[in-house]
Amino acid sequence: MRSSADLAEPAAGRRDRKKSETREALRAAAHRLFAEKGFSSTTINDITDAADVSRRTFFRYFDSKDDLLRTDVADLLPVMLAALRSRPAGEPPLMAILAALRTLIGPDGPPALAEGLASPVGGIRARLSLLRLLAEWEQGIADTLLARAGLDSPDQDDRLRAVVLACAATSALRASAQVYRSRYSGRGLDTTRLLPIIEQAFAVLSDSSPERHDHLCLALPVIEVGLRTRATGGQKRKPVQADASGR
Repeated sequence: MRSSADLAEPAAGRRDRKKSETREALRAAAHRLFAEKGFSSTTINDITDAADVSRRTFFRYFDSKDDLLRTDVADLLPVMLAALRSRPAGEPPLMAILAALRTLIGPDGPPALAEGLASPVGGIRARLSLLRLLAEWEQGIADTLLARAGLDSPDQDDRLRAVVLACAATSALRASAQVYRSRYSGRGLDTTRLLPIIEQAFAVLSDSSPERHDHLCLALPVIEVGLRTRATGGQKRKPVQADASGR
């Protein structure tokens, strides 16, 4: 028997709500299975069984496992950018990005972004889709860095600094996911193991000690200082080095 709420709700509204509930059930089941078994070891049948729907229903919402994961990554971008905008204005750009990324790594599982970047992507269409998605993340991060620096009309050098930092950050995240896979092959992503690797990767970007890196690696701390210098009215500050915890 229908509840009074169901009877009062228009038919179109009920259909939309049920579609939304089914979509979220598929995504929740996929997240749980990816964390437990790993992306490659999880099949579409596993997901549909866990969500108690048919394979046909799955393909009404997603074209593939890759498509489901890419949808999650796309949905995380506004969350990431909002967290980045909320960081203190004087915080170094890379450390602000790292702090924002931490908000995506909750106790219930690893970020879809890291899983998507670490997992094999099959087919040209899937690869192109991932590249477009990465470009959207990098553009969003770069624009937000410029806004944090108070640069309403950035010049070409400002834009270059922001884009390089954004691309370096996504590269650090990709590298972290790949290193995790090489260390813990065959397992789902574990946040307690993944987060320290991400923090170490960002520490590498911020480390300008010559005994550990050649001269090419010294560029990123200089780029960070460039954006912070513009944001503080031309007053140069001493570069801030980050430890593995991002502080």
